[in-house]
Order: sequence, then structure tokens, then C-alpha cells
Amino acid sequence: MAPPLTLHPAVRILLLLVTASTLPAMSLTTLAVIGGLGLTTHWRLSASALDRLRGGLWRLRWLLLAIFVLYGGFTPGEPLLPALPGLSREGLAEGLRRMLVLVDLLVLVYLLLAVTPTTQLVVGVRVLLAPLRILGVEPERVGLRIALALEAVSGLQQRLRGDAGVPLWTRAAALIEAVERDAATAAAPVDLSDAGLPRWWEWLLPPLLFAGLYLLAYGGGP
Repeated sequence: MAPPLTLHPAVRILLLLVTASTLPAMSLTTLAVIGGLGLTTHWRLSASALDRLRGGLWRLRWLLLAIFVLYGGFTPGEPLLPALPGLSREGLAEGLRRMLVLVDLLVLVYLLLAVTPTTQLVVGVRVLLAPLRILGVEPERVGLRIALALEAVSGLQQRLRGDAGVPLWTRAAALIEAVERDAATAAAPVDLSDAGLPRWWEWLLPPLLFAGLYLLAYGGGP
């Protein structure tokens, strides 16, 4: 198992959200660097979870291809080749940039999931939702539902994979039977131990990261 990060899970979630909000404004080179750093960190902290990342990227292959084709073929600019006036250099560059935005986001999400247990993720969500108590939101109930949903999805994925030698339809039938059986039984308790609040200096990391990324994306001016 990968060694857990020392940052509070709520801060990890905030750092992911801050980075995700600035990715669309990043240049192609910056996105490539961020993706490379994310993959390297992923490999150093949780090399065994890279198979999940590869699976996630493979499932997005058609979406990535569609993004590349749409931007490459419908963005005005200098033609890539005289025989292909519909393909522009600007369009291909923008299509590749948009692809990297999605790829980087996926890498960062899988990295967070790889180094943060499900229960700790839910603790982080509960901390972030705490200010909404004044609106009647119950963070504990929301956190419990998220935990149960994540545990159920993880269990269903493992069951569906099953034995590689068993046909997919056989595994799917067994999965449906298992879901019906589990629905008739009480759900197993979920451990949502409280991790406390982030340390004071941890709250400074998200705004500092946002300031750095903002300068990286817009520091060069228009």
C-alpha cells in the first residue's frame, strides 16, 4: 500500500479543485509538464495503481479522439497541408491542448484516489461541507452516503472483473445476482473516523497554489 500523504484529505481535495480550475488556461507546454509530474508522482507513490490509470485513459480514448478531431478540423488557421485545407496548425495544437487538459485532470484524480483511502476522502468532503450546516446540510449524512456509494462501486468493479477466463456475460449475470443478494441484506458498517481539521498552515496551500498557477497561466499577459 502506498504511504499516505501527510496533508489533510480536505486540503488534498482543495488542491485538486484549484489545479483543475486553472488547467484550461494552461499552455500546451505547461500541460505536458504538469502531466509528466503527475505521472512521475503517481509512479513514485503508488506504482501498483498505474493499471487503474491506464484503464481510465483507455476508456476515454474515443472522447479524446473526438476532441482532437473537432478542434483540428474545425478551427480556422494556417492549413497543415495544401491538400488538407480543413486541418489547421492552430486547430491541431488546440486539439492537443484540450486533450492534455482532460488527461492531466484524470491523472490528478487517479493520483488522489491512489494515495487517499475512501474513508479519508469522505472525511475531507465532510470538512469542506461543514460551513453548509447553516443551510440545513448534514455533512455526516452526505459523507456516509458517499462512502457507501464508493464502497459499492469498488466492490462491483472487482466482481465484474472476476476471472479473465469467464465470459463477460457470465460475469455480468453473476454480478446482477450478487447485487440482488446484497440488497436483501444489511449493509456493512463503514468506518468514518474523524481526522480532525487541517493544520493552520495547510489552509494556506490552496490559495498559494492558485496564485502560482494563475501567474503561470496569465502572467505573460494577453
